[in-house]
Amino acid sequence: MEPLEEFLAKVPRAQLLPGPTPLHPMARFCVQPGVQPLIKRDDMTGIGPGGNKIRSLEFLLGQAMAEGCDCVLAAGPEQSNLCTLTAAVCARLGLACELVHNSDRPEQARGNLLLNRLLGVRSHFLGPVSGEERNVWMEKLSEQYRQQGRRPFVVRNGASTGCGALGYAAAAVELQKQCREMGISSLTLFAPGGNGGVAAGLVYGNALLGGPFRIVVVSVEDEAPVLEAHMETVIRQAEAITGLPCPAPVHQLCTITDQYRGGGWGINTPDSAEMVAAFARMEGIFIENVYTSKVLVGMEDWVRTGKATGAVCYLHTGGFGSLFSQYEE
Repeated sequence: MEPLEEFLAKVPRAQLLPGPTPLHPMARFCVQPGVQPLIKRDDMTGIGPGGNKIRSLEFLLGQAMAEGCDCVLAAGPEQSNLCTLTAAVCARLGLACELVHNSDRPEQARGNLLLNRLLGVRSHFLGPVSGEERNVWMEKLSEQYRQQGRRPFVVRNGASTGCGALGYAAAAVELQKQCREMGISSLTLFAPGGNGGVAAGLVYGNALLGGPFRIVVVSVEDEAPVLEAHMETVIRQAEAITGLPCPAPVHQLCTITDQYRGGGWGINTPDSAEMVAAFARMEGIFIENVYTSKVLVGMEDWVRTGKATGAVCYLHTGGFGSLFSQYEE
């Protein structure tokens, strides 16, 4: 057993995933000579609307339960996938959950806000304040509960922390086993880069496994140097938890491209807007408008221009709930 697997087997972990998420060929997308297009279905993680944050929450809430927490706090914009998945996981685990949003309370709940209401979670709407102000407010709420004798656990930085990144280090182990079972010896994996948690976990896990995958991180938010710095920070945090050093800096372990990010997080590009409908009509699989779609645009361009051949894989990180708030008609 690899040192990474040994560590993951003993660290506190809430078992949330029903099993490995599917890895299967795509029927029509990126199909051309010399290319084997695949999709890793992390939109099918088994709880709530599904998505990548379930992997991070396995380790974060494993830590929370080990510490005896009785309340979980998470924060994000009103359509935050993290918030909805945290609420769903807390329902599964029998934990109280409160969400903090930097937006006004809408007259009508749509998308993830509707799911949050169905989950019965308590939501705080602070108005259009900055993300920093929102997070400070959440920390003050946590301290208030501590003074009342409660034991809150705060999910920080969108779960993009060293502990949260263990979820995608574990996903690298899972994907390596699936590739072996399918007889795939070389794979180029296209993954999203927002605040860096998913990408950092994948890159760290892949490096500790000896680099079985070529990883292309498609930034959906920041310029490449900023995203790289975020990933380095998260990997340093993960190293401190596991005691397993990363063998090289991020820029030597993956390719980060910011070519497809457009105006950044939450801002569509013409290509990503078209991809939402095109992918559904080719594969019968839904993506959302401003995050997962940009990764597919990048993958298609790399395949079309010959920068990626052989087995190529799109990591579908979910976000299905937010899709229902992205269209007025």
